[in-house]
Amino acid sequence: MLKTISGHTSAKGIRRYLTKEGRALAEDYINLEPPAPGRPFDWAEAMDRTRRLYGNDSAWRGRRARTYKHYVVSPDPKDRISLDGLRALATGWARKCFPDHEVAIVYHDDNAGGIPHAHVVVNNTNLETGRRLQDPDPKALARSLQGAAESLGMSPLEAVPRSGVAARAERRRPRPAASTRREENVGRAEKELSDRGEYSWVADIRARVRVARSVARSETEFRSLLGSLGVTVSENSPHAPRRDWVYAFADRPSRRVSGERLGLSYSRERLEPVLRTGGFRRIADAGERAIAAAARSAVELGDLEELRTLSEAVALVESSRATCVADLDRLAMDARGAELAAYARRIGMLPEQRPEPRLGAKPSKSCLGRVAGNRGSRGIGSAETPRTPERQERGKQR
Repeated sequence: MLKTISGHTSAKGIRRYLTKEGRALAEDYINLEPPAPGRPFDWAEAMDRTRRLYGNDSAWRGRRARTYKHYVVSPDPKDRISLDGLRALATGWARKCFPDHEVAIVYHDDNAGGIPHAHVVVNNTNLETGRRLQDPDPKALARSLQGAAESLGMSPLEAVPRSGVAARAERRRPRPAASTRREENVGRAEKELSDRGEYSWVADIRARVRVARSVARSETEFRSLLGSLGVTVSENSPHAPRRDWVYAFADRPSRRVSGERLGLSYSRERLEPVLRTGGFRRIADAGERAIAAAARSAVELGDLEELRTLSEAVALVESSRATCVADLDRLAMDARGAELAAYARRIGMLPEQRPEPRLGAKPSKSCLGRVAGNRGSRGIGSAETPRTPERQERGKQR
């Protein structure tokens, strides 16, 4: 189960609560640098310092700043999970969902059954962009956690039964569950063709959708980029049990496949809320433009091998959370990994070395030329028109 709590104060209070009386079994950190092993680490002070540096402690539109998110990850008691198993689950899930944020994970077993559970504290500042954490879709996060648990051999928990009006609506028009829980759902026929080195049109569509979703910052961009890659996006039948997108080749419309058949990460239910809030934003602007240009060129030339390599390189960057080519070089464990790192370097997908965080940078153009603005607060040093006394007076009157 996943429980979500919003924090609006310094992180010192939540750290004090989680570590008091020595009840913390262990701690893990993401994007935080603790001192030498065995020495105490004040991760709350580090988080508070980061927020102050980026100016993300201030109120927004009259509302108190949400300074951090606190997630409680509680596995199914029947799994009898070990501390090591819980750490693998919690850190893997947190790295996937919050790759660019400071994360502290504290483990407890102070409940009635002595069952280990994890407290995941996520700071509100994106270290790459300086922007505040947009409130993620709790249902999508819960589904992601269920998928992570299932991939580690644990039992996915059943949803809590609805009650009241929601239960009556569900009985009148029940909504079936997705046909798969897999992020990437490769069918038997597709796998057999791939193993033989033969062409699979389903794999071809998946490669193009993967590229488009990695760089698009809105649904309009997603559809436009896919259109330039020869793939159309349409709504499935209104009589279908679940709302989804259907991807098809523009010149071969009979070759069509639903998002959920490709995997949950390609479905409308998963992508629509992400695109509504600005896309994944895992790759810098220059890298997004390079990916889009390489994809268009591969499609125009009919170079399916180039498109496949590009898609695999994008998938490697997404799964590894690499921010520079040097990261990919370190991750290359075989010849194919080295080839993908070299390819990413050649097209300029990632910078050579990890870039320094830019404080308050101006919004930049996306791969399709749209200016990607930020609806959240600005970091320090952001460019804006100076406020004259007249403007300040008008602001007070408003």
